[in-house]
Amino acid sequence: MGSLLLASVSVVAAGLGAITAIPSPDPGVEKSYDDTYRILANNDDDVDPSDISYNGYFENDYPYGPVELQAKSQSPSQTLRYVATQDVYIRDLSDFQAVPYQDRWTRYADITSYQETQFLLVHGNNTYDGPTSTDGKWFVRVTSQYGEWQPVYNAEVRWDRNAEELYVANPEEALIHTAYYSNTIDRNLHAAGQYSRYAQDSDRVAIPTVNGRELYPTSDGASMSRQWGQSNFDTVRDAWVGINYVFGGVWYRDSYVVGGTPTRGAYVPFDHRAIAPPDYSYDDQCKIKHIHRRTHTHDNSTHTHKSTHWHYYDRTKWAEYELINSSAEVTSVQLDRPGFSGESDWAKFGDTTWIAIEDPSSMPLEYPRGEYTLTATLRVTSEVESRWGITSSRCNEWSKSSTSTYTHTTQYSVPVTITDFDSPNLNISVVHIDGEGDDRLLITWTGDQDLPHDPWRQIQVDVNGKVVNIDSPWRFYGVSRNDAVEVRTASGSNIHDVTHTQGDRWPAIYHYQTSVANVTMEFPRQQDSVETQRWGYLRTVDTQVAARPGGAPLPAGVSDTDNDAPTELYTQYVVTLNSNDLETGETATATADNPFGGSLDDQLNVSTKPYSPTVLRLMEIDRSPTGEGHEGTLILTDTNSNFLDNKTITVTQADGTNWTVTTDSEGRASVTWDGMTLRARYDGDVWDTGPDNPYYKGDSILYLLPPGDVAFVAAGTVGEYISGAINNTLIFVEWLALGIFAFWYVRMRRRTTKRGGGKKA
Repeated sequence: MGSLLLASVSVVAAGLGAITAIPSPDPGVEKSYDDTYRILANNDDDVDPSDISYNGYFENDYPYGPVELQAKSQSPSQTLRYVATQDVYIRDLSDFQAVPYQDRWTRYADITSYQETQFLLVHGNNTYDGPTSTDGKWFVRVTSQYGEWQPVYNAEVRWDRNAEELYVANPEEALIHTAYYSNTIDRNLHAAGQYSRYAQDSDRVAIPTVNGRELYPTSDGASMSRQWGQSNFDTVRDAWVGINYVFGGVWYRDSYVVGGTPTRGAYVPFDHRAIAPPDYSYDDQCKIKHIHRRTHTHDNSTHTHKSTHWHYYDRTKWAEYELINSSAEVTSVQLDRPGFSGESDWAKFGDTTWIAIEDPSSMPLEYPRGEYTLTATLRVTSEVESRWGITSSRCNEWSKSSTSTYTHTTQYSVPVTITDFDSPNLNISVVHIDGEGDDRLLITWTGDQDLPHDPWRQIQVDVNGKVVNIDSPWRFYGVSRNDAVEVRTASGSNIHDVTHTQGDRWPAIYHYQTSVANVTMEFPRQQDSVETQRWGYLRTVDTQVAARPGGAPLPAGVSDTDNDAPTELYTQYVVTLNSNDLETGETATATADNPFGGSLDDQLNVSTKPYSPTVLRLMEIDRSPTGEGHEGTLILTDTNSNFLDNKTITVTQADGTNWTVTTDSEGRASVTWDGMTLRARYDGDVWDTGPDNPYYKGDSILYLLPPGDVAFVAAGTVGEYISGAINNTLIFVEWLALGIFAFWYVRMRRRTTKRGGGKKA
């Protein structure tokens, strides 16, 4: 029995061939496209868009970074353009990601009521460059059932005077471009099936290879003894079993990481070759004893004399062997570890699929967190008839025969890390601070968010129609694991390149590897959200980082710059949600899930509380006649005049110098400043201090010293003020205040001058 435990899984470094020509869709023609499955071969060579030949629409549709593979949005030609120039990732390991491979055309007349039509005027500044209407004036596109825009070809656009809107006047002739799709589940089944297609054919074996070496190591066995002193002979050659992919999992830091439930499984291809020993014979001689008798009479007595000698005759010793039958069978797939007392044997479904369920109840097997080994065992049997004997014209001839069965067993193993499907050690708190057009979201996590522990994929918060997506750092890239297949027979071998087409003979075997990208928050695209979405923007206020795991190693050819630096896994994250509504009294709801397809709603707590306004004042001012060293006291209260202690206030004087002060138990903080102006700003609370405590909003003040209290020098203090204010966000407000002050100051100076002149006169 041979056994192999992998410490890592090899992948193709490069050299899968570059795409240089991409066909364009022809309206009405359901054209197939080669290499669309290259989206699962991110470790191939990327191509500069300028080196690609494409004569269709969407000439500028090339991404600038990694692209997420959507459900059923990309067309085949679009998919090829994306994978030729960049890499494509997924974020949900439970999905069977759709792969477009052939054009499909639908009449505009067949669209349903929930689909929307959009008309874009063609002009020189368009960034969209799809097919135009028949008069060349409009781009027309419709939404799919998934909310993605799809182009309309051959549309005749007219104006409806009664409805006062544009419409498609030839719905029977106008065509919507969609696609025929397969999916990654079918792809895995196809790949495993193709490599095991002739697994019971003893004449040949197909071996996946990468860079000229075997992806799954082969072995020989089933030793049988041979006649006439020959050495033993292995009747099974090049037997192998592999584990293509553990579905619902990803290769991360030298192990497949999967959720504990629901059902998990693996695709297990295998193949072998069996041969009988060659016929054998050799010539020697047999020795036959020959006795001669001679009789004679002497003295009336008859005497017999005997003489003995040996005769040597040629003979042939021979042996013939015939392979009667051979068969291969994966006898078990086990997920096990030392000390594990649960059920470790997976059940077989089909020829190459094994699933972690209890047979016959079909209940998924449950595994506690931990490090396991998944092992596939292949048993190959060969039945050989042996015939042997002696042939000679003079020697004794004889023959015998027997039939025996010989067995060879081999194994292949991969490490597997099991984590909880529903992340029970993860808790997510979403606090919504309700304000007028200026809400705030505070998201807090407890628990290890690293992939082998309690990862989350997305949190979606809905604040009365304002939808915000908080996305996790995990990205998963399909990578090819072999670049060729070697077909071996008794007479030799042939090498065939793997391919990436629908229904191909030798498909590339792939699995997912992970990369990282930092947490992001955004408003989703409008068609993905509810109709009441009130648009605005998000601004990050503050963060607290729990850990910074380094980038997981990715194979050469997969480019994700976010993977170069450590990823930040957060403890807390705060964002201001600005929109065009001025409503208060709103409530928030939220949902969450993880990369394995598990819901995290049970680990999610959502609450809403209103902003509590604050009032910031400057009191007890002691102005300095020199313009330097003014003194005053900042006082921070709520709207009920209650003092707010231990709050940080940012202070800025005329020359732009910043510093902070902290309020005491009476909400007071002393300040000393130079120049004509003083700005003070309380930014409001950052972190929530509990459900029963108010969440205070910020306030700010601008203080200008009245004229006459200090000597005003335009090139001095005011110049310092101007210099300090130019780079400040409150420049408009302060310049407005300064303008009013300057206007008043000049008027006062003129009045003083006139009065003084009159007296002298």
